[in-house]
Amino acid sequence: MMLICPHCGAPLLREEHVLRCPNGHSYDIARSGYCNLLLSTRAGEHTGDSREMVLARRQFLDGGYYAQLAAGLCRRAEQLTEGKTAVNLVDAGCGEGYYTRQLTQALQQKGRLGSSIGIDISKSATQYAAKRDKDTQYITGSAYHMPLADHCADLICSIFAPTPAEEFQRVLRQDGAVLCAVPGAEHLWELKCAVYDTPYKNREEKHQLDGYQLTDRHKITYSVHIDNARDIQTLFAMTPYAHRTPRKGLERLRALTEIDVTLSFLLLTFYPGE
Repeated sequence: MMLICPHCGAPLLREEHVLRCPNGHSYDIARSGYCNLLLSTRAGEHTGDSREMVLARRQFLDGGYYAQLAAGLCRRAEQLTEGKTAVNLVDAGCGEGYYTRQLTQALQQKGRLGSSIGIDISKSATQYAAKRDKDTQYITGSAYHMPLADHCADLICSIFAPTPAEEFQRVLRQDGAVLCAVPGAEHLWELKCAVYDTPYKNREEKHQLDGYQLTDRHKITYSVHIDNARDIQTLFAMTPYAHRTPRKGLERLRALTEIDVTLSFLLLTFYPGE
């Protein structure tokens, strides 16, 4: 069993609609299928995306704009698990499960999947992910303190999410891999030009993972046409720029009704070792 009790670290076993450890700690599995293993947070502490943010992002992703990225991630996951059976997949920072679901299906179709776990700090995200994907156990929890046993995962995915290297080292098997997706240099360039006076491209060379070797770097770049303001604003809200854009830029964003925009992603593969 991959899951462990966040209180005592003992293995968690499933009993009907409950996860329970030998020391008597138990956690209800919601009707939708997710389980909250996030220890209590202090007032005002960040607890991830709101329900409204999750629904907006899900609607945007359902539009297929990031389908080529999802396909690329699945191909790479298949390559990384070639020759393996009973692969344990962990999506750390899974959000609403758009990529988790497709990665799980890809490994299932190859007959390689052992178990699939999606972890996100947002209760709303894991709730909606679980409703759509019954083949993955979705857990509300932190990627920095995953309720997972030591060295239980064959593949950890981090898609536009934090990459806590020490925690990944604890959870990943020695022959396992970390697969990351990060923005490429040209990602959203036209949108940046429309919003900012002096836009800048993303730095591709900055992505490293302490204690790991970068063994593969694959780039996916293509253009999409977005013809409604809602999707344009949701796309922008999915980026870190949304939190540090001045009012003038936000006004420009709200005025956009359609745009041709470049989507660019780097798929990075890391293996344990310096």
